[in-house]
Amino acid sequence: MKYLILIIAFTFASITVAQKEFFFKEMDSIEIQYRSSGSHLDSIDAAFIDHKVLRPAAGFGQLYESNLAENLMTNSAGLAYLGSDKLVTPKFTGLPYLGFQYAFGSSLTQDMNLVFHQFFSPQSHLNFRYNRRTSNGFLRNSDYTLNDLNLKFYHSKKRFTTNFEMYYGAYELGQNGGITTDTMLEEFEIDFTPVRNENARSKVRKLDLQMDNYFRMIGDSLIHSGFKTRHQFTIDGRVYQEQLIDFTYIDTFFIDTNGTTRDQYQTAKLSNGAGVYFVSPSFKFDATLNHRYWRNQNLGKNRDTNEIFLHSNLATTLGQKLSLKNEFYFNLIGATGEIKNNASLKYQILKNLRLNGKLNFENLYPDPYQRFHTANYYQWEIDDLEMQQKLQIGGSLKYGDTNFVEASVLMTNVSNGRYFINNEWRQDTLDLISVGQFQLKGAFKLGQWSFYPKAIFRFNSSNFNFQPTFSTLNRISYQTKLFKDQKLGIALGVDLGYETGYNYMNYNGVLGIMEIPTTIASNTDLLQLNAFMALSIDEFRFFVKGENISSFINDPTTRIDELYPIMPFIIRLGITWDFFN
Repeated sequence: MKYLILIIAFTFASITVAQKEFFFKEMDSIEIQYRSSGSHLDSIDAAFIDHKVLRPAAGFGQLYESNLAENLMTNSAGLAYLGSDKLVTPKFTGLPYLGFQYAFGSSLTQDMNLVFHQFFSPQSHLNFRYNRRTSNGFLRNSDYTLNDLNLKFYHSKKRFTTNFEMYYGAYELGQNGGITTDTMLEEFEIDFTPVRNENARSKVRKLDLQMDNYFRMIGDSLIHSGFKTRHQFTIDGRVYQEQLIDFTYIDTFFIDTNGTTRDQYQTAKLSNGAGVYFVSPSFKFDATLNHRYWRNQNLGKNRDTNEIFLHSNLATTLGQKLSLKNEFYFNLIGATGEIKNNASLKYQILKNLRLNGKLNFENLYPDPYQRFHTANYYQWEIDDLEMQQKLQIGGSLKYGDTNFVEASVLMTNVSNGRYFINNEWRQDTLDLISVGQFQLKGAFKLGQWSFYPKAIFRFNSSNFNFQPTFSTLNRISYQTKLFKDQKLGIALGVDLGYETGYNYMNYNGVLGIMEIPTTIASNTDLLQLNAFMALSIDEFRFFVKGENISSFINDPTTRIDELYPIMPFIIRLGITWDFFN
């Protein structure tokens, strides 16, 4: 009887998907067997712990140059160092679901991910995620605390529907400026190596509140149209503090020549709009006319602007196989001529053959932070603003399900981009740059053995050669069940990887951006070796992972940045637990 009730509940949730997809992005339904964010036992470690490097905040879970094609598109402020926000992916579930994932390891490194989904009724549901990453750091003054909180709430009653989303990010991290020498790396633990700055720190705060309201004027639940309002409020701010002790690296001061620094800026934006919408089973559209007011506050200096812009969403389906979506933005007043368009396609060609595609374009003015800024070591104010153009094309083709092969390509072009070069913003140095990658990955299971190969080939224009040409990471695992009752599952495996040497960019901790170096420097080819073990008993799963075993093979003085070497060996242990109530 218990399982019959669960089946009915999940069936009911899947039926409601079609009714709500206009107000939410497409969602998958969670089944009672759902575990560890949908990961198999031999992949639970990769589901939520990030790849860490020795740049501040562990690189926000990535080596910047390895994801250059994506980073160029998502970062509006030049080459901003911040990683992508950790957002919840809405899931439909007939019963309240709570997913908990936690890992800890060397240097008190901790990763925690908490996800919650609930349908209070067919007309009200909530999706929530809290992600927290902390560490004492591996170099001196490299500790960090990163918090991401995201909530999505939907409610519908008679002719009124509202869709609310909240995101809050709070980051605090040490800014050590990198190492001063690498002579101790081969003989001593990495935390014995001296760094440039023992006390510099930065704080980042981000808040994004969005609400869309729909008022049905005519029609029924299948075909209807009416009035829409759109509201959004955002705040982005950063503080950098340090007491300079070694004046060797700084020769220009704009505020305090004694080296006491507290650089700060904050940009707040408030927008409100109104328009119309239309919904049918195969076509959905909305359009709003919006007013936005933004104000930038930088060490007591305030600058503000009023803007008027158009915004629209369009979604259409052709049968059960093809879906198209498009989001459009065009600025009429305040930043006249700005345009942004994101289009995506999903096509179920055959039962086990799926095609995804996207085409993104934007023509935008520089962010307020790039236009004017006063700090202790830097100062700029740009009056003659020029737009920068970005075009991104991507797609993937996947065949199979449990066993699958997937090929994907991503290409990003930036024209008239603004970059920080030789201590100033430049928009006249790199006219057009192109960065792309082709990825081939898969999953193959043979009995109790599994093989997860992945290879990435990267290409770029000659004027922007800052990424590895080739990298590969392949997981081999063996999975079985132990003891007589077969309740204890176990998975053992290794990761084998290789990455070619590349020209690296330099991280600027004072500004929180990646700089284009004036003198090109490269590192050497690197091997990667990890090993893991995972255990499971019903909803509970546990893993232990040894990362960067290859650091005993690679030269420890190899750099990923002018001032940051490669990661040392670390151990991490973690658990995942899934609850349905």
